Amino acid sequence: MPEIDERIGPTAHYTAYVWHRLGLPYADLFATATGARLFWAFRLTLEWPALVIPRVPALVDWLETRHRTIDAELGRLSPDAVVEVAAGLSRRGVTWAADHGVRYAEVDLPHMVGKKRALLEARARPDTMQKLRGAWHIAPDDVLSDGVAGRLADELEGAARPVVVAEGLLGYFDVPDRVRILAAAREALAAAGGGAFLCDLRTRRGFDGMPAAARVLRLATGVVTRGRGVRGELEDDDAVRGLFASAGFDSAEPVPPATSSGTRHPGAIWRGEVRRR
Repeated sequence: MPEIDERIGPTAHYTAYVWHRLGLPYADLFATATGARLFWAFRLTLEWPALVIPRVPALVDWLETRHRTIDAELGRLSPDAVVEVAAGLSRRGVTWAADHGVRYAEVDLPHMVGKKRALLEARARPDTMQKLRGAWHIAPDDVLSDGVAGRLADELEGAARPVVVAEGLLGYFDVPDRVRILAAAREALAAAGGGAFLCDLRTRRGFDGMPAAARVLRLATGVVTRGRGVRGELEDDDAVRGLFASAGFDSAEPVPPATSSGTRHPGAIWRGEVRRR
C-alpha cells in the first residue's frame, strides 16, 4: 500500500514502533519498517542529549508516560464505550476491545483507516479477530468536519460511561481548532448523558526550570512531525481549564502520571468532564 503509506505522517509510524519497543499488547500488529527506521535514526543522531543529560526526558519517556497514563485513567473510569479520534496506528483500541470487552470505535482520516484495517487483517490471529467482531471498528472522518460531533454521538449511543480519547492531537492545532474539536467531543458526550474526555496538553509553565528538556522535546517533536511541531502552548493549568470551559465542559483537571521515573515532563493528561444531567 505505498500510495497510502506516503500519506501517513511519520508520527503515526514512530509512535506505533515505540509501543512495540515497550512491549505493549497488540503493538506488534501496527509496528512498521518505516517506524523502525525513524526510531533508530532519531535515537542515534538527535536524541543523544536526553540519553546523557540527567533528568532530561527522551521523547520515548514522554510518549510512554502519556500513553500509560491515558490507559490507567481509562481503567479508573471503567468505560462501557470509547471513541478515540485520530488514533493513528495505536494499539489501544484493539487492546480494550479484545482484552476488556469494551465497545471501542476509532475515527480517523480515510487513508489511516485503510492502512490500519490492512495491517490488522494481515497480522492479527483468528481468535483476536473473533474478539474484535462487534466490539471494535474504525470509521473515516475528519476531526474538523462539520458532522464529526454527530459521528461521535452515534458511536457513543446507549453508553452509560462514555469516554472520548484524543492522544497526541490537540497540540498540533491552533487554539480555535482545539476549541472546535473539544466542542464536538462535549456535544457527543452530552448527547450520551455525560462522560469524560481524555487528552494531552503541554504548557509553557510546565517547562519552567527545565530549559534542556524544553529544547530536547521541542526539537524531537519538530523532527518527528516534519517540522510542524506543537502550536501555541498554553501558559499554565488555568489556561487549559479555560480552554475546556470555552468548549462547554463542566470541569477539567490534570490526571496523575502513571509512571514514576523521577523525570519531570512538561505535559499532562487532562480529563474534561461533562456532568450527567
